[in-house]
Amino acid sequence: MENIEKVKTNWNILDKIIAKFRYMQVDRYVVENGNIVDIGCGQEGKFLLRHKRKIKNGYGFDYKIHNYKVDNIQFINNEKNEKIELLPNSIDVVFLNAVLEHLQKPKEVLSEATNVLKKSGKIVMTTPTPFSKPILECMAYKLKMINEAEIREHVHYYSKRDIEDLIEELNKNYNLKLFKYKKFEFGLNSLIVIEKVK
Repeated sequence: MENIEKVKTNWNILDKIIAKFRYMQVDRYVVENGNIVDIGCGQEGKFLLRHKRKIKNGYGFDYKIHNYKVDNIQFINNEKNEKIELLPNSIDVVFLNAVLEHLQKPKEVLSEATNVLKKSGKIVMTTPTPFSKPILECMAYKLKMINEAEIREHVHYYSKRDIEDLIEELNKNYNLKLFKYKKFEFGLNSLIVIEKVK
């Protein structure tokens, strides 16, 4: 693996436990021998690397990483270019693990994700619910229990209705359906699975 100098995020043990619970929700959607994308893959690309033996190819996009490759995993810095420059209809699953809440332009990002998905491909996301906002802010700002910088980057906390509205907007150009929506972590987090119908 290429030696890459990166800016480190200060994750504590609770941040890591919360991330582990998110992975437990989305791991089942990783397609064996499939092509997957992780938008907002993070500085270390942990989600893709943990599945590199299961998948055919993985592509991680983040503004905090450099361009580099590890075996069948390609990491791409998208700070200057938010496009997902992959072939249309080539990806089985696009993941956004704790990313949606950070996006200034969620519709544009999800449009990019939809473009590269195969028919019946899925967008799999986790995002905190509106109920979690005061709790996360208290844990980050007052109690210093979780990473404060990450919480300050949150743009929006999505309800199921917000997700349905977002899909309705996207369906002006695509044919998507809400395949699954469920809350976990005592209602503080949500799993969203959107399927590309055609």
